[in-house]
Amino acid sequence: MRHTTLQWSRLFRYCLLFVFISVLITTLFMFTFANDWRIMFDHKIQIMALKLSFIAVIYIAFPYLIVRFFYYFYQLITYGRREGISLFCYQTLFNPINFLFRPSLLTQDGLTHRRRCVVAIVLMVCLYSSIFAMSQAMT
Repeated sequence: MRHTTLQWSRLFRYCLLFVFISVLITTLFMFTFANDWRIMFDHKIQIMALKLSFIAVIYIAFPYLIVRFFYYFYQLITYGRREGISLFCYQTLFNPINFLFRPSLLTQDGLTHRRRCVVAIVLMVCLYSSIFAMSQAMT
């Protein structure tokens, strides 16, 4: 994992941008469907809007992250292995997923594909843990 780095400031900026856009869209919908502008300041409605925006993120990000992981994992096992390392071998304990845990078996391109796979997994775990934490906090 020492070859994998995450740019936390960049990820944080994207999260803030998403929250800003979701609040803006919620505001526009409330102006469109409700004639009272004071309803925007109701905390229950704002929390519900954030929940709905997280659900929208799941529907958009989950398929994207799954496809991204599988694409880069395919690239990793197809083009990223060192010479002489087969797909099923004793170095990986006959399991191709172990290429993610053994960077010594990968070329430089393989390390790049490995990093992209790990980033997709980390983003998916962070997304679902935030959704789970939010659902537990609201009940």
